[in-house]
Amino acid sequence: MDVLSLLFSPLTAILSVAYFFYWYGTSTFDYFKAQNIAGPKPLPYVGNLWGVWRENIPKFDKKMTKKYGKTFGYFDGTLPNLYTTDINLIKSVFVKDFDHFVNRRTFSVKRKVFRKMMSIIQNQEWKNVRSSVTPVFTTGKIKLMSKMITECANRLVIKFKTIADSQGKLDAKMQFSAFTMDVIARCAFGMTINSLGEKDDPFMTKAKAVFSPPANKSPLILIPFMFPKMLTYVSDSIFFPKDFYFFVNILEDLIKQRHHSTDKYNDFVEVATESISEYSKSVGGTWNREDVDEIVTAQSLLFLLAGFDTTATTLTNSAFLLARNPEVQEKLYQEIMRKHEKFEDVNHEMILDFPYVDHVIHEVLRMYPPVPRVERACNKEVNYDGVQIKKGVVVTVSAFALHYDEEYYPDPYRFNPDRWDPESEIKPNPNVFMPFGMGPRNCVGMRFAMEEMKIALCTIVKHFRFFPVKETPEEMQFEDGFLGVVQPIHATVGIETR
Repeated sequence: MDVLSLLFSPLTAILSVAYFFYWYGTSTFDYFKAQNIAGPKPLPYVGNLWGVWRENIPKFDKKMTKKYGKTFGYFDGTLPNLYTTDINLIKSVFVKDFDHFVNRRTFSVKRKVFRKMMSIIQNQEWKNVRSSVTPVFTTGKIKLMSKMITECANRLVIKFKTIADSQGKLDAKMQFSAFTMDVIARCAFGMTINSLGEKDDPFMTKAKAVFSPPANKSPLILIPFMFPKMLTYVSDSIFFPKDFYFFVNILEDLIKQRHHSTDKYNDFVEVATESISEYSKSVGGTWNREDVDEIVTAQSLLFLLAGFDTTATTLTNSAFLLARNPEVQEKLYQEIMRKHEKFEDVNHEMILDFPYVDHVIHEVLRMYPPVPRVERACNKEVNYDGVQIKKGVVVTVSAFALHYDEEYYPDPYRFNPDRWDPESEIKPNPNVFMPFGMGPRNCVGMRFAMEEMKIALCTIVKHFRFFPVKETPEEMQFEDGFLGVVQPIHATVGIETR
C-alpha cells in the first residue's frame, strides 16, 4: 500500500476522527499543569466530575483541599476551575478585582422567568436588576416584613409546644422547613397557609422536590457542566421539574391580581414591583410592564429558592449545635431574657443590638454553611502572583474547606460563638467567612435572612430547651449528592418547655 492510499484509507479516517474527539475532550487539560498548579487527573470530556453525584460535598471538598493545598486545579468537564481557600486570592476575586469576576458560571437558560433570575443574568443586565432590587432590603422595608416574621415565629411556638408535650423530640429540618415556608408565603406572596408541615401539603412537597431533584444524584448532573449550552434544549423535567411551575404560576397570578388592587401588603412582590418600576423610570424606561412583571416573578421565585431551604437548614443546625452545647444554649437564653426585660417581646427592635445572638448564628454558619461552594467566572484575563486566570475560567471557594482551615479558625471543630466577639484574640478575618458569598455579588437578601434567623432563634430558645436524644448524631450529617444546599439528615433533637 502506497503512502497516498494510506492517507485516504478508511482506517486513517477513523483514527483521525478518533484523535480529533480525544483532542477536543482533553485540549484544556494542560492549563493548570503548565502553571505548576496541583490537582486530580481529569478524564476526557468529564474532567474530574465523574462520580460527583455520589460524593458528600462537604467531606469531599475538605479532603481535596487537604490533599492538594489551598489552591488547586479541577476540571468541570473541559472547563478549568480554580479552587482556592487562599485569603488573598479570595479578596482579589470577590472584592478588589470584581470587575474581572462580575458573573457566575454561564449556563444557557432561555426559559421565561428563569432567564431573569439575578443568580443567572450577567454583566449590565445583572447590574440593573441588582440596583433595582437592592432598595427592597433597606432597614425600613425589613422592619415592615419583620412583623410578619414575628407572627410566623409565634405560630411556631404553638406547634413546638404540642410536640414538646406529646413527643419530647423534634424532627428539626421538617419543622423549620415549615416555618421558613410560612415566612416566605407571608413575606413574599402575602399569603397565610395553615396547612404547612402537614402531610401532602403542596407548598412543602413541591419545595422539597425542587431542592432534591433526582438529576442531582445521578450522572445526568454532568450534562450542564460538560455541555452548558445544551441546558436550553434538554427537557424541563430534568433540571426544571414541573414543581418549579407551581410557584411560578402562583406568582404570575398574584402579580396580575395586584395590578387591579389598591390594598397594601408590604410583602416582597409589592415592594419589588414598586422598586423595579421606579428604577426603570429613573434610567429612561429600561423595562416595560411585561418586563417588570417577569423580573418581579423571577426575583420572587429566587427569594423562595434562596431563602426557604438555606434558612431552614441553618435553624436546624442551630438546634442541633445548641442541643450538643448546653452551656452556649444557656448563655443565649440568659441573654434573651435580659433583652426581654427591656423590650417585653421578641421583635425587630430587640434584635437590633444583640451581639450574642449574632455570634451564635455566625458560628453555626461557619461550621455548617448551607451553600457549600461559591464561585465566580472570569470575564477579563488577570494574573495573581504568577497564576494566570483566563476569560471563562471559574474560581470556586469551598465554604467548608475555608471555614475549617486551622490557620483562619483555630480549633475549627469546636462550636465557639465567642470567637466572633470583637474583644476575642481569634476574631476571624471577614474575607474567610462566606455563607452569603462576598463582594458586590453577595446574597442581596442577607439582611432579611439574618432578621428571620434571629427572630426565630430568640423566640424558640425563650420558650424551649433543646437536648440530645438517642437519635441525635454526634456530628451533623449531610446527604450525599451534588446539592446546591446541604441537606441535614437524622436531625432529631429533644425538646422541652422551659
